[in-house]
Amino acid sequence: MKEIPTDVSGWANEAKSALGTAWMLLKGESPTPNAEQKAYLFKYGAALCTLNRGIKDKDKQKGLYQFSAKRVLAGFEGDAEMKGHYELNFLMAYIDANIELGLLTNDKAEEIMLYLTENFDIGDLT
Repeated sequence: MKEIPTDVSGWANEAKSALGTAWMLLKGESPTPNAEQKAYLFKYGAALCTLNRGIKDKDKQKGLYQFSAKRVLAGFEGDAEMKGHYELNFLMAYIDANIELGLLTNDKAEEIMLYLTENFDIGDLT
């Protein structure tokens, strides 16, 4: 279990590190993932959140996944181009899972996402 970050930059660094792990996991399943497989990179968000928070309860893990996936998939429905923002969608799912745990507010999550986009190279935003 990782220590819970205390500031925006700490949360951003943790989320960016989790993104690297998600890519590694996806490429472990499929060394050259196609666009459809990449579109579901976000599915690792809640799983890595539960790993980082030390959550072992399967029902809690499932609930976090459902919450974060629902929010990302709603974005796909609202804007079909969102599906192609693989890394952004993962980051949103990861942050949303922490919101559902009560560790972040929506306002703090927005700050973190803004920090991420301003301070890190998010591949599908460039």
